[in-house]
Amino acid sequence: MEFISREHLRKAWVAGLCASLVAAFLVTTPKTSYAATRVVNVSTAAQLTSALASAQPGDDIILAAGVTFTGKFTGAIDGTSAAPITIESASATNKAILSGSSGTGSGTTLTITGDYWIVKNVKVTNSQKGILFDNTNHSLIDGAEVYNTGQEAVHFRDGSSYCTIQNSYIHDAGVVTADYGEGVYVGSDSSASYNHTVIGNSILNNTIGPNVAAEHIDIKEGADGTLVQGNTFNGTGISGANSADSFVDVKGVNSQIYNNTGSRNGNANVVDAFQVHTHGTAYPTGTNNDFSGNSVNMDGVGYIVNVPTGDAKVHNNTRSDGSTSLYNGNYTTY
Repeated sequence: MEFISREHLRKAWVAGLCASLVAAFLVTTPKTSYAATRVVNVSTAAQLTSALASAQPGDDIILAAGVTFTGKFTGAIDGTSAAPITIESASATNKAILSGSSGTGSGTTLTITGDYWIVKNVKVTNSQKGILFDNTNHSLIDGAEVYNTGQEAVHFRDGSSYCTIQNSYIHDAGVVTADYGEGVYVGSDSSASYNHTVIGNSILNNTIGPNVAAEHIDIKEGADGTLVQGNTFNGTGISGANSADSFVDVKGVNSQIYNNTGSRNGNANVVDAFQVHTHGTAYPTGTNNDFSGNSVNMDGVGYIVNVPTGDAKVHNNTRSDGSTSLYNGNYTTY
């Protein structure tokens, strides 16, 4: 039998803690810059369309600063882990604008179907959907502004996994159809004909709202391991349409909702900060979701986490409005 000293145990614990902190840091800070193998400068919509169609792994497609590119744009070529394909504005402070050509009633401004793409420092607007990740993996949105969309601003759909949106600003979504006006939509309703298994997506350090008509983040059944961390939710403009009455609605599994802040801002349509539900039986739904370190002001109404169906773990969530109603439903504290 081998005896382990108390000091040995202490050192092992510290090492483990440090490793965990490093792992957490890596999860929340995806790499956003790579050495480009080819730089493609574009200043017109036709040039952008051509650059996307002929993209190669490692391309950096640079949009002229402040220019509006009008159309429906698609990136379908696969990048690689070492050489992703990047589309970015030449200026982070004078961002290029991608504007849909059909208005807010139809179409998507930017659709990515290839793997390993980076969309960086652009504005996306004036379409039914803003940015659609469709069956893409390991792709990133960083520093974007998405606004004036008829329905959802950003959608991770049809099996899209290990994708991230971070450091972005989403507002004025659902200006035509409030029922479908989510800020970030992860997965799809079970009735839709898409691959519902979307795994390991992250929503980090974004500002969502005002005037996002549905939930700021809607995590659907079949979504597994979604990380929602460090976001700021502005409840002004949530409509209540189609049960849109919280900042985040979780129907997926193994979600991690950490260190977000939210303000109801007197909007009577917002009844809870976070909700967990189950939906159907075809896909994993509503279980093992974790809420920790979130801070909200709900004007004294509702709960921080409400779990009418499914289950949740809760830890160290606070509210600043004087109410002591923290949790409701099927939850466990830790």
